[in-house]
Amino acid sequence: MIEAIDSKYFSFDDRFSIYEGNFNLVSKGKTFVLKGSINFNHYPEPMIRFIGETDKEDLHSLTNEDGIMIEAPGIPPTPVSFDLVQNNQLIKGVVVSAIKDEQEVYMDSCLIHVSNFVNYLGEVVTKDNFRYRGGLHIEFGEWNLCLQLRHDYKKKKLFPNLKDSKGYAITHIIKIEKRDKSLFKKSEIIEIENLFVWVFKLCTGRHIGMPIKIGQVDNKEVYREFLVPVMSSYKAIPNWFPKQRGEVIKNLFHNFDSKFKDAFIKRIIKETIHWYVEALTTTFIENKIINSQIALEKLSFVLLTQQTPQIISKSKFDKNNFEMNLELILKELSIETSLEGKYRRFSDEFHSGPNLLVKYRNHIAHPKRDSIMNSYSGEDKAMINQLGMYYTEMLLLNLVGYQGVFSNRLKFPLWEGDYDDLPWK
Repeated sequence: MIEAIDSKYFSFDDRFSIYEGNFNLVSKGKTFVLKGSINFNHYPEPMIRFIGETDKEDLHSLTNEDGIMIEAPGIPPTPVSFDLVQNNQLIKGVVVSAIKDEQEVYMDSCLIHVSNFVNYLGEVVTKDNFRYRGGLHIEFGEWNLCLQLRHDYKKKKLFPNLKDSKGYAITHIIKIEKRDKSLFKKSEIIEIENLFVWVFKLCTGRHIGMPIKIGQVDNKEVYREFLVPVMSSYKAIPNWFPKQRGEVIKNLFHNFDSKFKDAFIKRIIKETIHWYVEALTTTFIENKIINSQIALEKLSFVLLTQQTPQIISKSKFDKNNFEMNLELILKELSIETSLEGKYRRFSDEFHSGPNLLVKYRNHIAHPKRDSIMNSYSGEDKAMINQLGMYYTEMLLLNLVGYQGVFSNRLKFPLWEGDYDDLPWK
């Protein structure tokens, strides 16, 4: 069993104060002194806002200036923008990038707060008399990494509230420390944070952020960093991730670390996950289909020509069309391409899954007046999209070296826990 990690930031729902007191707005060498606060807002979306007052400055003169910075004790100059100047005495605005402590100090642990990740089953965590399966411990070189679902998730009805609001909240926390308990600097763990971010994106099909980072020594804050990275609002997006197998996250973490050592493969994984997320989160189904095929074309090229040994040469890849290359890599990995089951409805017009995907993408880009595809229903289009997303997930999981089970979207809706083995296992 693992002891629950606590954080004072769990107690703040919509907003908390980063700084209160006097601060400066600086423009072209001129300094405006104000009294007010800098706050982190979760609602309606993550944002770092400030408000300040003065009766001694001409605040209206700032509205025509560029490159305005905010600074406060311990906080280095940071870009801001304005959204209100009232009576020349009150000003409100937004911090453009991040608020972090000016000096990088040594710490014995760092708490990374994660926004809008999923509720998975992992190792048992205890908090007083409450036990829940939301923990995950990763040994990573000289580091101990502990990922946990926050211990008050049930009391605060965290996930039902997120589902209803489609909003933002801290759902998980990561504690990073050295295995020998020695001190370290925040700059030493940047790559660890980066690995978690990309694993989380693949597992959720959404942009997952880490907006609060706290360095500690003997459980006392010595470093603070607040930022607003790219984050998707909460939405339960059905995908491949087997939520009852939390250990998958640990396996992916190590896989990503290994794959990211190759700069080319690292770039390809990031780019294809980007298109995967875009395909899942965009509104229009035509955009989903096109985005997933951008990912599929990139994945086909890398898996066929950039692995050792090569499956085909680059010149052969270039001579083939996209449909042929997609069919080839799918068959190489034992991924079914025939139109079976409910997809049999398309078999009179198309001879395989890749043929259906490519022809429908061409129809989106170059529609013809008399095409049978003009009559496709919303359900037909959704099925085509599901097929493309299934192929994308399979090729992406193969590229990152995943060997576990998955939730098969071609069988959705499914009971959670009904998982398939990968076709190439």
